[in-house]
Amino acid sequence: MPQVYKVQTYGSSFQAKRAQGERFEKKVVEALKKMGAEAWIASEHRFDIRFNIEAPIMGTLPFTCECKFDDRASSTGNLALQTFDNGKPSGIHPQGPRPDLWVHGVEDSAWFIRTSIIQSLVEMHAQTWGSKVISMGDKGPNAKGILMPITVAKKAQGGTWVDL
Repeated sequence: MPQVYKVQTYGSSFQAKRAQGERFEKKVVEALKKMGAEAWIASEHRFDIRFNIEAPIMGTLPFTCECKFDDRASSTGNLALQTFDNGKPSGIHPQGPRPDLWVHGVEDSAWFIRTSIIQSLVEMHAQTWGSKVISMGDKGPNAKGILMPITVAKKAQGGTWVDL
């Protein structure tokens, strides 16, 4: 496994961050519904959102989604992509929960991309970004992640930016 998955600090109060994240998840659910999916906030804690898409011949296809709102992305020019939480693999980490879709919020827009694509981008190009693994959120949960330049995300094949 690449070294990038194995520090600067981001943070504010846990309650404020949680409320911000919950508002963002609701906006993502609404965006998915506008795109024609049946979407809802997941009741279990493994994934943030679950959604179904109707596909010709295939029928209903279920998907999972992880959502992160990054309130520092605009000022830093980087997306903070989570790889660990509570000292365990999470987010985009290949040994984490493996959501089908990653949605990263920046101001009033969101980047929708398959988690497998973002993992490949990190594995192939993180060295060119400086491979900065940072601490994130509250110090207690021991969350960590890697910084990806927003310019890279804007050019990534397979991802799309949506105004919320």
